[in-house]
Amino acid sequence: MRIPPIYNITSEMIELLGKIEAIKQYLSTINIPFNIRQKIQRISLLKSSLYSAKIEGNPLTIEDYKDSPNKIKQLEIHNIETAIDYIFKLKLKTIDNLLIKTIHKIVMNNIHYQAGYFRREMSAIFNQVGVAVYVCPPPNQIEPLTSQLANYINSSTEKFPLIKAFITHLVFEKIHPFLDGNGRVGRLMISLICQIDNYQFKPHVSFEESLNENKNDYYYSLDIGLKNPNDYLLFMLKTFHNQAEKLKKEIELGINKKNVVSLPPRQEEILEIIKDHKNVSLDFIKRRFLKIPNRTLRYDLRKLSNAGLIIKIGRTKGSFYKIV
Repeated sequence: MRIPPIYNITSEMIELLGKIEAIKQYLSTINIPFNIRQKIQRISLLKSSLYSAKIEGNPLTIEDYKDSPNKIKQLEIHNIETAIDYIFKLKLKTIDNLLIKTIHKIVMNNIHYQAGYFRREMSAIFNQVGVAVYVCPPPNQIEPLTSQLANYINSSTEKFPLIKAFITHLVFEKIHPFLDGNGRVGRLMISLICQIDNYQFKPHVSFEESLNENKNDYYYSLDIGLKNPNDYLLFMLKTFHNQAEKLKKEIELGINKKNVVSLPPRQEEILEIIKDHKNVSLDFIKRRFLKIPNRTLRYDLRKLSNAGLIIKIGRTKGSFYKIV
């Protein structure tokens, strides 16, 4: 396996990188009220964790994550959140195999018995009907290959952090160093490279959300990535740019909204649920807040309505709430 694969920075890639950089600079200079910045950052980090797990088949949503009876699925998301927090606190400028294993240990904590250890057996990547579409390198090649990948990351060979991050993700998935959790850790490698190279968006871009929306194309681009790295890079750049644009619009909407109010956490969460689902009934909200009395939820909805953030449609049991 050649690390990195041979790729070219095309004019289309340069244009996308320029657009992404423009959004990054805009978000770093615009005056975003603290409550809006804090809220969007918190939700974006949760979405990164949730959608990274969802790509791997986790069914939980923002609405049912915290109260889900499925503790393993809940733990999958929690562990990714913990790993993101760990990465964002790193002050390192280089990586090594130990750091990769540490991130895997966090992600697979209390989920897999080999958390933090490279695999010791052969592995393959299978398609949806169970046919092996890629045979991974044997165990005795994992340490040398991940060391080569670390050398690429630590070098100044690639001047664009996002290109380096996406190439790292591709190569990592092809090495497939762990028995389980490679997808989740591989996507975290993107955040890791951006952290090391000081290329962070503030607030965070929940890139994984767009990857999940385009999951088939994402898997296809990974599948052909080593043979056609330029096509893979274009897909990743376009997807990242789309999510960055979403973030920009979300922030502008929050800033331009009349009567911006600082809401208690539960009311913020209810507002986000209504935003995500357009039309929401009280029963739907109750399923998300099983331990909260109905009268308290009605009070929260009334406060949101009085603040001009939502409106109630109808007066019967069939009534619902929507964003103004």
